[in-house]
Amino acid sequence: MDAFLSFHASGFWLAMALILGVVVSGAKPYLPSAVQAFLVPAYWVLTPYLALIAGGASPQLMGLSAIDWALSLRIGVGLALAVLAFALLARAASSRTDEFSEKGDARPDPQHWLGMLASVGLCGAEEFFWSFLRGATAELFVTLSVTLDASGYWAVWLAALLAAPMATLTQPTTMHRLVKLAILAMTSVLFFYTYNFWLCWALHALSWMLLLSAHPRTRQPHLTKRSRSE
Repeated sequence: MDAFLSFHASGFWLAMALILGVVVSGAKPYLPSAVQAFLVPAYWVLTPYLALIAGGASPQLMGLSAIDWALSLRIGVGLALAVLAFALLARAASSRTDEFSEKGDARPDPQHWLGMLASVGLCGAEEFFWSFLRGATAELFVTLSVTLDASGYWAVWLAALLAAPMATLTQPTTMHRLVKLAILAMTSVLFFYTYNFWLCWALHALSWMLLLSAHPRTRQPHLTKRSRSE
């Protein structure tokens, strides 16, 4: 039980993350829209940060330090190219249906670019939280002396299972949810091979922007209908 009761244990912070996730999800609809916009990103960032400064999370297991960049780049470039190819195919498939509706509005939109920059930051916050779940789960396996073949592999996918509910609940449409789950799977694979948060962040943001840009009606990521109307 010490693995879950000690303030310095990964199990304690993993349990806190899950409890806070339920609280945040339940409280969000009742808060002002200005607070809602920052509530989930704050949860994504502050929970891992507090775990790190309390000694309940390992920077190395979270992919923040001791990174093999040569290996990371070899694997990461391949995944990035695969995502780019898929996004280009998706854009080509949707371009025929959208070319007439977008012909009259070809002017650059500053709000669009600001939204893209905000999305990069939000993707980083979410990936930071995912990396925390992966690292905390792996450390918990060690603390509990879990004897599984390829325990690191199972830790990554258990973390993905824990991350999936919040990853989908924060998205406004089915398309956003499917894309987010695909990104969760891709970054989980990349993290297993590289333990590199920074590369996972880059892949997360690239995938999010490219895959959603293939669907013009869903170009405002992380925004609900209510926030767009305001």
